[in-house]
Amino acid sequence: MTGLIWVLEAVLLGCLLVYRWAGLGRLQPAWAAWLLVFGAGAAGGVGLTSCVFFIFEVLLGSHAVALVLEIALLVWSGYEAFRHRWQIDKPAAAVRAPVALPWIAGALLVTLVIATAAMAIAWDQNPQGNWDAWAIWNLRAKFLASPGGLAQRAWSPLLGRITHAEYPLLVSGFVGRAWAGSNSLSRAIPEATSYVFFLGLLAMVTGGITALRGPTLGLLAGLALATAPALLREVPAQYADVPLAAYITGALVFALLDRPVSAGAFAALAAWTKDEGLLFLILFLAGTSIFRWRDLRAAILGAAPVGVLAAVFKVLLSRGNGSLLTTSLPGAEHRIVDASRYGTTLAAFGREFMALASGWYHPILPLAMLAIVLHFERERRRDVAFCGTVLGALLLGYFGIYILTVNDINWQIQTSLSRLLVQVWPAVVLVGFISLRAPEAAAITTRAAQLDVRCKARHKFAK
Repeated sequence: MTGLIWVLEAVLLGCLLVYRWAGLGRLQPAWAAWLLVFGAGAAGGVGLTSCVFFIFEVLLGSHAVALVLEIALLVWSGYEAFRHRWQIDKPAAAVRAPVALPWIAGALLVTLVIATAAMAIAWDQNPQGNWDAWAIWNLRAKFLASPGGLAQRAWSPLLGRITHAEYPLLVSGFVGRAWAGSNSLSRAIPEATSYVFFLGLLAMVTGGITALRGPTLGLLAGLALATAPALLREVPAQYADVPLAAYITGALVFALLDRPVSAGAFAALAAWTKDEGLLFLILFLAGTSIFRWRDLRAAILGAAPVGVLAAVFKVLLSRGNGSLLTTSLPGAEHRIVDASRYGTTLAAFGREFMALASGWYHPILPLAMLAIVLHFERERRRDVAFCGTVLGALLLGYFGIYILTVNDINWQIQTSLSRLLVQVWPAVVLVGFISLRAPEAAAITTRAAQLDVRCKARHKFAK
């Protein structure tokens, strides 16, 4: 249980830093701002402490410096948060909450409880997680937590391609940090890490859409995400795909909220999580330069510290490990002109999209039904174009890797495509819901139209 203290400490540190520096205090409603503080703080705190652990304890070999630095950051951020306490602005005019809002919030809470219970059963049945958790992420975490220079084995070419020693170390570094700090290999730590990312992801989507589009759409988006079967299945697996989804979605949320420094930091944390995150970081900055060019400088500033760490790891430390892309480049011209690979990959994308469902329920259904009822908001076209371009290019990059891969294409698709779609699905939910017309706005428009009809009728009768 002492290992969970290290998880909670990281979450607290991240929440304090987000509270103080992310500039969320003016968002309305206030509960949406608090959800964002928790969600971004949980994901950001895990990422920050993973970086501190890797730099000071793994590379420099100083546990004392890493510990003192974390404690100092915690005390300083707590002091700064206390000094700059939020002064929550009251809404200019009292807005009556929709009647259905408490029911949607209740449904979301009940869904979260049921999902958590299902995850607990899965953890009891499979405490080590699925294959990649055992063979990649938690195995490397054990090396990082070990004394006597064993940490370097976490990126040693001797591990072979099965353990993907070239992968960045955010998840393994955080789990290794908690194991080293508690002097144990408690299974509760990777389980708690996966669950914290799930809660943080849910909080960022719900809070972000609430701040952008109103409470009804925000809670409905959270409910749609919490009932996505494929996402729920990945949480107990203890892979790095749910953390990557949290950073991808968090970067887009902060970009839409005009917090480019925080957006850049989250995009860089995605790069420190998996190789796919490196692609996302590049595409995110490219999309920012096109659609939000005034924010590009701040986004690069936010991304620079962790981005440099990820680059150093890939270029210098793990340079002896070939990535899937580099090992697939020789002879790639023959695979590029093979039309059958395109058909196979397109068909697989279609099948895996349908496989996001469970029985009759597909997570696209809530969004499709709301689009029919509410229609789309034209004023959000630029935001939708920005997010859609980044996500579309990311999926296109995934598609290209399958075309290039030197591995058997069917095996590669079977073992990875479902997880790649989980990485982007929460961001797809984000884009879909911000494009919808808010029910509150639709109700106001309908009421105004009714009043206009009544006024015209009275005027005609008076004549």
